[in-house]
Amino acid sequence: MEIHTLNRVHLICLATALSATALLGACAGGGRVSDLADAGWSEARSNADTRILTLLERGAYEEVIGVADSLESTDGTDPRLKGQKAEALWRTGSVDEAVVLFEESLLEDYAVCETHLNFAVLLLETGRSGRAFTELNEAKMFCGQENTPVINRNLAVVWIKRGQEDAALSIVDEGLDYAPNDSYLLGLKGMLIAETNPVLAETLFVKSEAAGGMTPEFLYQLGLLMLRSDQPARAVKPLEEALAADPADREVKFNYAEALARSGRVEKAGKVLREMLDEQYEEKAAKRLARIQFRGGDYAGALDLFRTLSETPENLDRVAMCLHRLSRTREAVAIQRTVVKERPDWPTGLINLAVMLASIGELDESESLLVRAIELDPENVTATVNLEALRKARRESGR
Repeated sequence: MEIHTLNRVHLICLATALSATALLGACAGGGRVSDLADAGWSEARSNADTRILTLLERGAYEEVIGVADSLESTDGTDPRLKGQKAEALWRTGSVDEAVVLFEESLLEDYAVCETHLNFAVLLLETGRSGRAFTELNEAKMFCGQENTPVINRNLAVVWIKRGQEDAALSIVDEGLDYAPNDSYLLGLKGMLIAETNPVLAETLFVKSEAAGGMTPEFLYQLGLLMLRSDQPARAVKPLEEALAADPADREVKFNYAEALARSGRVEKAGKVLREMLDEQYEEKAAKRLARIQFRGGDYAGALDLFRTLSETPENLDRVAMCLHRLSRTREAVAIQRTVVKERPDWPTGLINLAVMLASIGELDESESLLVRAIELDPENVTATVNLEALRKARRESGR
């Protein structure tokens, strides 16, 4: 499975707008930072905070780090500044440093709504959904009630990632009890019940649009979520709608093709990928289309595409398999030997070379390669089945 995201914001941080500060704005009702004077801040610190919020909203994260560093050298730091700097560090790729700062911020002041929420986003994006779940539940304690929808959207995502859709649906319904016209919650519920109750799901999608609709970015992230949850059929619709909003977005287009291919709609997936390659050559699109063509029996077309890829052992293995399927096995064997030489401990390469050799009567070497593959991976079913079939054939033929 190939899913590419580049620098997009993860689904869980989607509030009324898709930016880091959407979370900050959502938390204003928590009451922790609404009156900066009560916090004992200087006028310079208050002005700097306003500037930081503006920079975060614009996505100017490097500037946020610069402002934070300047403040630290003059006025010192505080939990809120640490949380803001942590967010900026995370958005610029310094994840480990951001985690440390988020932790420090919460240790110094645990009751800051936006710190819990932003930290939860980071944790989910880096695969630590258990800790993210904790942070989201803590946010419930310190954020105002008006933040219930965004927290529940995030919690629903955690449950979906864990494969517990009933729990996700329950938390979505809880959010809708508070905010019945929340477009994102309506859309999430529609996705969750689309298979069991398609009529109601369609009604919910209509209500979602009437309430402001799901943005293309939300739809894209929802599609990715479904792909990552091994639900490609569900991913098709949101990705298709996201692509309709921006047909030139190649990242969305590639993942739309991926959803189509993995849900069995390979002909349409191939068409989308060919369109991408007609517009501009891109190795990941060529590789995905080549795999689709290979599985569909178009070995010549697949071979042409695999030969455009970088000559890694994995790609050369595919070139060799195409040649083998085109009855050009001796050419295939020569290439596959280089694959095995470069990756002698790769069972797939060994198995494929064994299959090629067996087809031209090199049975001793073929058997040896299959034995080696099983030694490397005792649970490899393909190697085991091929070895049993080879030995049976040799017994029956006396070879």
